[in-house]
Amino acid sequence: MGKYSHKSDNDLEIMRLKGGDSINDSLDIEIELENRGYEQDENGYFAFEPEHKPNIHNADFADDEGSSDWFLFKLILGAAFVIFCLFGTSVIVGYAINYSIYIYIGFIITFVFMYLAKASIPTLNFLFYLGCFSLMTRFYADLVGYWEGTDYLTFIYRDSTHFIDSLKYAVIYIFYIAIVPYLLFKSIKMITLATKHKKEKSNLET
Repeated sequence: MGKYSHKSDNDLEIMRLKGGDSINDSLDIEIELENRGYEQDENGYFAFEPEHKPNIHNADFADDEGSSDWFLFKLILGAAFVIFCLFGTSVIVGYAINYSIYIYIGFIITFVFMYLAKASIPTLNFLFYLGCFSLMTRFYADLVGYWEGTDYLTFIYRDSTHFIDSLKYAVIYIFYIAIVPYLLFKSIKMITLATKHKKEKSNLET
């Protein structure tokens, strides 16, 4: 149950328009609205907000998404990703370790572009999400290393590590990578939008 699951749709809309008491509060409101089927435009505004702009391309995409072919494609793609992660997590994380410097640089660059665009360009938002995905994959190696008391690659490739141990961390990675990068992306996006709204409000007052 969400923090605001007991609130009515109208109450949530009013709270969204007024703005939350904090970034986390605003994020909770946004997530609850999304869970109830509310959709945002490419700039992050809901239909009841004055700044909302209908997007024809998004509408067409939503129609396609409703088709059985599109659903089947997503299902197959998701299943393929899960299977690949079950047997290839060590490869994914290993590459993340080897290319750490590029991941850090890529994350910073995609964040800067997303921030400068005020989270209003879907392509830059997606690239930033990929940056979050890569960064959290690299961070996963540190987590496993912390839990096991050694670095990730040593743990994975030492003789005493059983297949079950590798499989356990592969399953954890699947859930971790499906949730953590998204939350990081949404949180930073919310901060960016809040900064944008604050500046716009300040400009109007002056």
